Amino acid sequence: MRLLWYIVIFFIAYGSLYPFNFDFSRPIPADLGEWLMNWEQRTIRSDVIANILLFIPYGFLGALSIQQQRRRHLLFSIAVMLIVGIIFAFCLQFIQFYLPSRVSHAADALLNAVGILIGIALAAYTNSQRMKRMIPAGLRLAISPAFLVLFLWIGWQFFPYMPVFESQQFGQSLDTIVKSTWSLFAWFQYVLMWLVFYHLLKEMMGKDFRIGFIVLISIFLIIIKLAMYRSQMGWSEVTAIPLAVILHHLLAQRWMIPMLAISSTLLLLWNTIYPLSFQQHMNNFQWLPFDDFLKGSTWYNLSELIEESLILSSIGYFTAKWWRNYRSSGLFLLCLAIGITLVQLFLVGKQPDITLSVMALVIGILLERLKSIQTAH
Repeated sequence: MRLLWYIVIFFIAYGSLYPFNFDFSRPIPADLGEWLMNWEQRTIRSDVIANILLFIPYGFLGALSIQQQRRRHLLFSIAVMLIVGIIFAFCLQFIQFYLPSRVSHAADALLNAVGILIGIALAAYTNSQRMKRMIPAGLRLAISPAFLVLFLWIGWQFFPYMPVFESQQFGQSLDTIVKSTWSLFAWFQYVLMWLVFYHLLKEMMGKDFRIGFIVLISIFLIIIKLAMYRSQMGWSEVTAIPLAVILHHLLAQRWMIPMLAISSTLLLLWNTIYPLSFQQHMNNFQWLPFDDFLKGSTWYNLSELIEESLILSSIGYFTAKWWRNYRSSGLFLLCLAIGITLVQLFLVGKQPDITLSVMALVIGILLERLKSIQTAH
């Protein structure tokens, strides 16, 4: 778990200091003291969300790492980890002074601290025996590969995480559905991902629910999604959910897992190499990971990153369940990502880079480590 924590710290620093165009000739601002004492948040809502989400894995994996080491003064160690995280966030904001393309702000470090606290709370909820005794058995969530996929599913489904329970918001969401166009690709993706959710629900709760309960939980989630600011629900998803409910109810378990593994793989291939339009010359390769995700709209790029992470984790998880081997699944995931990147070198309109392979490697390691923790408990 400590290795995963170090990986998270590396990616936090990487994302915060991208594109690394440092200009150390810039003098320290004369109003540095004013900057440090100014806690007014001036960033847009997407940046607020990004700053909180960025540090949730730091707090979550950091708390789990401390707990695994079985330190005597657990609360003290977690407090130290929190303080170090806040100092780390402040240091990143200060270094951004020397990045002309970035705007640093001390208040962002406070949002990062909120993310750390949320991560610590999630770790306490999922891995604390005392907390588990306080929670009904049917509502307990254990650290497992299924938990990771479910976490990403929730993140993908309810982005941007700003519920507005007002009649006007519901009206706008319904208007978005009416004006939307049906897409075969989107429809296939939503059928698959809702099937993934139903299976994860069964896996996490340890029992198979009746179709009536599945329908009710689906309606509840749809209402929550309609309440989300900038809800993107359309006809593709509306028509996909009933089919997903029926398939979940009719398909046997032994067919469901391989179907989800194969379908997730096909979705990734469709998303990355379709259409197969080859060219004679080779595309340029981008060695800097996450280059596309760290440019342009934070809102759009964050949603794309969560979606791609969900697809990769679904492939890794269901392939591992099918083959009963998480290491083999992780190797397959990495080879698949490398193969896709190699094909993209010769496809028209594609920009191959190392990002997909890095994500596949990290998700494969994370799934295998979470399985080890689950087995140990």
